[in-house]
Amino acid sequence: MEERSKTESRQSDIAVFVKRKLMSLQSNPNDAAVRAILAKMRRGVGEQPGAIPELWDMLFTDLPESLEGRGSKPSRAEWAIFTALTLFALHQQGKRNLESEFMFQEKNTFGRAVAQLISRNLDDTEAIIKRFNVAVSAADLTGFSWYLRNIIQLCKREDIPIDYAALAKDLYDYQNPDWIDGVRLKWGRDFYRELSSFEHSENDGAAGMPETGSNE
Repeated sequence: MEERSKTESRQSDIAVFVKRKLMSLQSNPNDAAVRAILAKMRRGVGEQPGAIPELWDMLFTDLPESLEGRGSKPSRAEWAIFTALTLFALHQQGKRNLESEFMFQEKNTFGRAVAQLISRNLDDTEAIIKRFNVAVSAADLTGFSWYLRNIIQLCKREDIPIDYAALAKDLYDYQNPDWIDGVRLKWGRDFYRELSSFEHSENDGAAGMPETGSNE
């Protein structure tokens, strides 16, 4: 019970930390400074936490002690936070207005975002589902992150945001072999719930359309 409580506390700390970092970017009135920060963050995509000194501030400033690693290897929390923040920077690339084009949106989970991709690219449904299945079948965080980058590029093209605070929590859990299937289950539920919602709305819209043709 105590270990579970510690885990839930770390998950909450991860989400709060990531959200605070991203909201501080959105509220920064210096657009040039924000663009420079995001460009710097993008250089960390695919790298190991701590490997790039210019990103230490992003990762370690105000990081709760409970999330810090010990020794020469990053902690699971540091991996999750670093991956989420750098991928957000990739997602935000090319979006000038952080007020109206902010690619962080709470409750729009990874699974929901992928379903939204399908709703805007119906002809590519099979290909998107295949990408999703391949990504979530990755054996570890490194493999998953590589596939995730491709999906984020698609979301960027369609202006579909992701809840990066929730994603960071998921990335933390993804590194534990005992929890990885639970993360996949959650993503699958979110994906098919959102997809079903879209399909129902489409069917309801079609049913409500007036008949065409002559009544003569």
